[in-house]
Amino acid sequence: MKKLYLTIAATGVAVMAFCQGAVVALDNFGNSSTSPTASSDGLFWLSTDGIPSLINQDFNAAFYGGADSGSLSLLATFLLSDGTATGVNGVRPGTFVDPKGTPYHVPGATIASTEAFFQIQAWTGNYPSYAEAVMGGSPAAQSPIFLNPLYNPTGPPADMVGMPAIVLGVPEPSTLALVGLGGLCALVFLRRNKNNRLPC
Repeated sequence: MKKLYLTIAATGVAVMAFCQGAVVALDNFGNSSTSPTASSDGLFWLSTDGIPSLINQDFNAAFYGGADSGSLSLLATFLLSDGTATGVNGVRPGTFVDPKGTPYHVPGATIASTEAFFQIQAWTGNYPSYAEAVMGGSPAAQSPIFLNPLYNPTGPPADMVGMPAIVLGVPEPSTLALVGLGGLCALVFLRRNKNNRLPC
């Protein structure tokens, strides 16, 4: 009987330790900055015409985290294509809420850790990854790496209060593509000028 009580007590301590340290909730519904350039307390924005507005639709997201900024691991991915992103924007425009409300353990973080590093990728459309959304020209964005608390001593795991504003925009052509286009235009212009020269 003593063993049973000790096992239950040890399990309870382990669960409490997991819930109070080294974990985070993947949501930002408590954030309130109304600036699309906020460096923390940020919201999600959509910009398809150059003017950002708070996103007001479900969207895909991938969350990465780690105790070290140089070694982030994928914590979770939410996709429209498989239904895991259904309802993520249900609280109010600009917010993301994990539909399951799962607290996520951050790799490398310990019970004593009070903060960790994170990065968020977000995109629209039925693409399975951020990279494919960018290649497909869908509005997408990747946050810089940011610091975020891991837990709230007086309540549940901390939300993404440290996240900057994330503006999902249509990817711009790369500089290399623009240079290539410029070179092609120059060749066409030179050829046309050569053909239009009058004989001496």
